[in-house]
Amino acid sequence: MHKLAFATVAAIAAFSAPALAGVEHWNVTEERTTGSKLAQGDWAVTIEGEKLGGSATMYLDDGNPLTYELEGTVKDGAYTVKLNKRSDDRKGCIWTGHADKATASGKSTGLLGDVACDGAKLVIRAHSM
Repeated sequence: MHKLAFATVAAIAAFSAPALAGVEHWNVTEERTTGSKLAQGDWAVTIEGEKLGGSATMYLDDGNPLTYELEGTVKDGAYTVKLNKRSDDRKGCIWTGHADKATASGKSTGLLGDVACDGAKLVIRAHSM
């Protein structure tokens, strides 16, 4: 009886693990290239191997919501992420990010990178929560 119960629990855990694994929340700021803040909020990110996906729930500097989907890759510490279906109608946005400066202990202070959109450029700073 104990073996059957253990096998059942193990099977449930095995099937549930992918659903529970990998969601990270990042505090993200979008800035104009002039340095002024454009939007701030949360990215819900899932990383599986080199594949990254997720969604953004942000607020523009005027208080209006900004949402979009994330789809990209992470390889050798470099992030290449498409910011799809932006509610502000910016098109073709791709973020290329990397670890920002390290502290004296060697830990990164977050991620930093440029965003190229059709007709606009932005900067994104991200920190894991």
